[in-house]
Amino acid sequence: MGRVAVTGTASFLGARMLRRLVEARGRDSVVAIDIAAPPTTLGGIRHRMLDLTLPGADQRLLDAFQEEQVESVVHAAFFSNPRRDTAYAHELESIGTLHLVAAAAAAGVAQLVMRSFTAVYGAHGKNPNFLSEEHAHALRANEGFPWVRDKVEAEQHALSYAKRYPKLTVTLLRFAPLLGAGVHSFYARFFSQRVVSVLLGYDPLIQLLHPEDALDATLLALEAAKGGVFNVVPRDTITLLTALHLADRVVVPVPHPLAYALADVAWASGVGDAPAGFVDYVRYLFVADGEKARRELGFEARHGSKAALLDYLGYRYPRSRRQRTEAAEAGIGVAE
Repeated sequence: MGRVAVTGTASFLGARMLRRLVEARGRDSVVAIDIAAPPTTLGGIRHRMLDLTLPGADQRLLDAFQEEQVESVVHAAFFSNPRRDTAYAHELESIGTLHLVAAAAAAGVAQLVMRSFTAVYGAHGKNPNFLSEEHAHALRANEGFPWVRDKVEAEQHALSYAKRYPKLTVTLLRFAPLLGAGVHSFYARFFSQRVVSVLLGYDPLIQLLHPEDALDATLLALEAAKGGVFNVVPRDTITLLTALHLADRVVVPVPHPLAYALADVAWASGVGDAPAGFVDYVRYLFVADGEKARRELGFEARHGSKAALLDYLGYRYPRSRRQRTEAAEAGIGVAE
């Protein structure tokens, strides 16, 4: 059996995926690919220092895959937060993915499992309640949100190579927004603010995926070796206002034209967590259907959206964890 290479091992999810694979397959069976070294607690693990944004990265990846006898690749080198240096983000996520899939195809890698996001469907008023993978032909990144656009392009690169090189099995896992202990994302910070602005008249359904469920789905995808696109979502949904109520946030309704303008000003001034494009994601739903992953990968989330939120809040505010848990168990504000 060949080795598994993991990119983006300095990221939250990549580091935990690396640890899971080491526990399951042993240190010698896993290769970390990142500009940063793996955690010292995983001493002895194989590491290739590679920058996916540099010219010639595809050749260096090809050499690494061949020398390390890589059979499968888990691609997790994606930003969880919007960045102001959008050019660098584009080079890493879109062009970096192009380098990686080209090298994987040339090296004869059997399988590529790539992290993606349900945000690639776009948050739009005409979205159905549950988006299936068949909507892949209609991915619509919201305007003014390059954080999503780059991920759409990365998917397109991967799927294009999957068609050109049928021996390379490409599995795209579209994760719902991650939330749980240790997560530091702009979505997590949204629930950390004491006072939260919401859009007047809007209360969309949202999905919050626990990181452990994301790791379970990745391992199942590696074992199943089935190509295609799979939504990886929690057991249930929750409304945005219910989630904020459970988090004990002070909610301030704002007319949506004003919300876009304020978000742009805050982002441009360096104090905002996300540009105005994120406003669409708290205005409209982008809830995905996880039936295909259940049917073909055998994936069933162990946590619901509410459980993921409570886990995050307990990590972020440990003193009030018991009160929130008791309130949730009593059914206060819980969406059916």
